[in-house]
Amino acid sequence: MAKKLLPTVATNNPLVVQHNALVNAGFTMSALEMRFFLAMLSRISREDTSLPVCRITVKEICPDSSSATVYADVREMVTRMLSRILLLEILGPNGERVKQPDIQGFPLMGKALYLKKEGIVEAVFNDHLRPYLLELTSNFTKAQLSQLLKIKRPTSHRIYWLLREYVAFGKRTVGVDELRHILGFTDEYVDRFDHFKARVLEPAQKELAQTDLPFTYELLKEGRAVDSIRFLFAPGGVQPLELPVAEVEQWAQALLDLGVAAKSLETVREKLATGKYEEGYIHYVLATVRAQVQGGKVKKEAGAIYKALTDDYLLPAYLKTKLTPAAKSAKSKQTTLLFTKTGVSVEGERRRLLSGLEDARGTLAFVKTSAVYDEQTRPEAIASTQAMITDLEQQLAQIGS
Repeated sequence: MAKKLLPTVATNNPLVVQHNALVNAGFTMSALEMRFFLAMLSRISREDTSLPVCRITVKEICPDSSSATVYADVREMVTRMLSRILLLEILGPNGERVKQPDIQGFPLMGKALYLKKEGIVEAVFNDHLRPYLLELTSNFTKAQLSQLLKIKRPTSHRIYWLLREYVAFGKRTVGVDELRHILGFTDEYVDRFDHFKARVLEPAQKELAQTDLPFTYELLKEGRAVDSIRFLFAPGGVQPLELPVAEVEQWAQALLDLGVAAKSLETVREKLATGKYEEGYIHYVLATVRAQVQGGKVKKEAGAIYKALTDDYLLPAYLKTKLTPAAKSAKSKQTTLLFTKTGVSVEGERRRLLSGLEDARGTLAFVKTSAVYDEQTRPEAIASTQAMITDLEQQLAQIGS
């Protein structure tokens, strides 16, 4: 039986996602290696449960090259990628980052093969990278492929991801030594920050000015030496990756108005997204803590609200309010409305489907306009993506009925 070949370009996604531990990992790549790495990342879907085998054309990773040595360059690149080691944080049991993590070196590639006659590289990531690339529900960063393709320098790519991770806050401070480690420098620029500024920071600033994440920076000194760099950029980016959901913004604004830190909202969003509780619990916490403050039982309102939302200790009381005498007769119906058959809350499932629908619509726009596709591959990719959108819309209609 002939081997069924996977599509070469029809699986590119407009959103590239990776775990924050991978964003902050220490490694270096050449420009060609980085384009290949990005092409592989773009082929991972949010629905994937196993790492896909990627078939990537030489033309995709060398679109502007007319050099006679381009195929030899790709062959050498594949050899280097096979020996590439990433220094990654060991994650916690639920895929979370931990304080003072152990660091381990992981091979980047599980397989990489250059098929000379087809002009294609067939490759798959090492299986050890599964927790850093697949089924990510928290501690991850998204970036738009269209923005990443504007960046040429590998170090600028890495800096873009570091800033994208903190895009909600509009600033990020990174120690010079830490940044050198992340960018994969060992002996370079140890005592010559002026060279680091001229060859790394300034080119990155120039390149990112063409993306949705332009930045400025401040140099923080310890004595006379530059110790850290504070990157400053527009919170949320120039073009937000996701449109805010109105009701989410309402609860978020309510928490912010009461003094809950913006950084703490991500924990609450994760609880909602994974179905730990529904939005009604947030409003219940606000009302309950407000009554406790008025009764003199609580002094620090914001702290008490955050603790209730992160520790869930008011959740049993909230669930009891949903089973009043009038509601007990309809208990089974209420349970059906609140939770799916798999035990995930309806609200959490709805948010998951809405996120998937947004990504799919972005994919459709990307497929229709990207030069990665040609007249042969574009129609199939459009049909496949439209089918995905239809399926997600039907699922949303079912849980909403």
